[in-house]
Amino acid sequence: MRVDTDDFARPRGCGKNHLVEVEKILIEPGAVNALEEAMSEGFLKEYISPLLICDTNTCKATEELMEDIYDRCQVLVLDADDLKADRHAVEIVENYMDEDIDLILAVGAGTIHDISRYVASQYKIPFVSVPTAASGDGFVSTTAVMTFNGIEEEVPAAVPVALYADTDIFAKAPTGLNAAGAAELSDEKISLSLIEEGNPEACEKLMYALIKSGFSGQAEGE
Repeated sequence: MRVDTDDFARPRGCGKNHLVEVEKILIEPGAVNALEEAMSEGFLKEYISPLLICDTNTCKATEELMEDIYDRCQVLVLDADDLKADRHAVEIVENYMDEDIDLILAVGAGTIHDISRYVASQYKIPFVSVPTAASGDGFVSTTAVMTFNGIEEEVPAAVPVALYADTDIFAKAPTGLNAAGAAELSDEKISLSLIEEGNPEACEKLMYALIKSGFSGQAEGE
């Protein structure tokens, strides 16, 4: 499903509709192939030093399907055990990333995205969202949920320039992750049983609804 970002135009305080900052949203099987094409020949080709951030679990789930993308990126694999979006994780990224990094790819779920969007914001470089589970509505968030000095807080962060949600990846996520996403959307007509079965169509519907919810949350917070 190639999503028209005009679908997510939202009113601001001035009463007018403003388009979202995300240039491209793709939710379909093989979406990562479109990402590789965008990096090779499309609107992302200008970025020549990308950093891919994932964890040990999401690396295992994606490295085969995203082999060409992994090959063209500097890759940082964070330990999934007890991984938190905190100062320690940020320091790991900062110590690992080359000085010429000009694009970040967040390949994971909520924690990987919070770390990636925070670093992208701090260094004023764009990032691309590659969700590996339909686990929440924060993929397009304007804030990151970070833990600093033991206190969890929402801090301003970067919005992705693009989101590529590959059904072949996120529909196969651990059942509990996608079920958690479905639980956030109690008003949506989404079958939990189909989500738990990894039904591709149901999972795509869930991902779309979560992204829509994320944009709606931004509008309410402005």
